[in-house]
Amino acid sequence: MAMKDWFRRKPAPENVGKSKSGSNLIKYGDRCEVKPEIGFLDESTLPNTEERERVYSELFGEYDIVLHELLPLNPHIDVYRFPPNGKRDFFTFVTGGMSDLPMNAPDELGNDYRRAELVFYSTKNRDAYSEMLRRLAHFVHDNNTWLHWGHTMPNGQPPEPLFDTKNLDTLFFMPSIVRPDSTLGDRLQIGSDPVQLIWCVPITTAECQLKLDNGTDALYDLFEANNHPFTFLGDRQSYV
Repeated sequence: MAMKDWFRRKPAPENVGKSKSGSNLIKYGDRCEVKPEIGFLDESTLPNTEERERVYSELFGEYDIVLHELLPLNPHIDVYRFPPNGKRDFFTFVTGGMSDLPMNAPDELGNDYRRAELVFYSTKNRDAYSEMLRRLAHFVHDNNTWLHWGHTMPNGQPPEPLFDTKNLDTLFFMPSIVRPDSTLGDRLQIGSDPVQLIWCVPITTAECQLKLDNGTDALYDLFEANNHPFTFLGDRQSYV
């Protein structure tokens, strides 16, 4: 899988007003590299949204903005931004709606791999982080595939840098190490399926190759040896 065109320069999102709940409504540009499925999910997903927002407030605090999709894409993906608060000194960006549809995970893996939402932690606030999560959440369903802990995804072939960096050109997906965020699957279910939280971590090509050659634990060990921060700080040198 590749996402080369996702992070090229795009039209700036347009603020088009407020929702009934008071959060900002953001309209994204109409350009889309992967042909999405058009059509809203039915109203049966509304309880999912209400319960998800309740659990999110327990985990992350109060959000200050929700980036709403106004186009009728299926599933409907929102991205919540949780600003720094008394307990957290960083921004948390998390999708809402990716889990409304099950992913096409292998049946033998069971229901723990069917539904997920994406999270990204950063010391700074950038629209590019929300846009990345939104497009990635659609990519999974538009391509009838799945994502989970331990997967990697290069930004094209050959990979191109993410977020104006020079070295970080691949995403690694892993469980959140932030508490209580890591307990999302215990707190939020749709039917009998737990909703797992997938942390999106920018890495280098060399780090990705280490993981492919030696397994996920080798990359975890590398992170630990280099005191890898859980918040995205911008560009860095490769640990390999």
